Amino acid sequence: MVERLQEPRRGATFVDLDGTLLRGNSLKFFMRRLPLMLLKRRAPGASLLAMWWMGWRALRVVGHANMKWHVTRLAVRHFTPDDWDALARGMAARVNATVMQYVESPSRSGCARYIATAAPVEYALPLSRQLGLDGAVATSFADSRKDYEETRGLAKLEAIRQLLDENDYRLESFLTDHFDDIPTARAYPRLTVLVNPDRKMQAIFRNVGVTRYLMGK
Repeated sequence: MVERLQEPRRGATFVDLDGTLLRGNSLKFFMRRLPLMLLKRRAPGASLLAMWWMGWRALRVVGHANMKWHVTRLAVRHFTPDDWDALARGMAARVNATVMQYVESPSRSGCARYIATAAPVEYALPLSRQLGLDGAVATSFADSRKDYEETRGLAKLEAIRQLLDENDYRLESFLTDHFDDIPTARAYPRLTVLVNPDRKMQAIFRNVGVTRYLMGK
């Protein structure tokens, strides 16, 4: 009797967005353009409110997640799909070429490729499509502030594991430049790649077993 060999599971590569896949911070890019984009949607009140929330955040009166929920809500209420696509196109021009070369390398030609970020899914998903990736694990907007949870830290790890399980993938690699991703790095130390880490980051991640680095802009 001849036993059939089980086919190996498809690999999946996950890449953090801000400072990893992108040169810079996507939320700052979003916020700089939000007031004008709302004005173009004939929503001057929403534009002023967006600047109000950003100003309170700059003064440390409100927290990051609270401000982020409020400005995202304004965009969700007034943006069209074309607006989100236009925003993503602007971000695509700021991609780290070295990271994209790693993700698109021949050795990963059969892998699924995802953005994994705490950024809003409203622009992370169109950005992934524009870059030829398979999707995004990102923060979903919730109508209620108490139901809103950013996809960072343990929440990101859980979301990655859920996607792996649902698609019967195996993790091929996880790229990041951020301390928030220590939970995922601790779970997959040999598969985590730090992008442009300084000595402090190298030392901290080395404590959880991460020793792979990718340098370049």
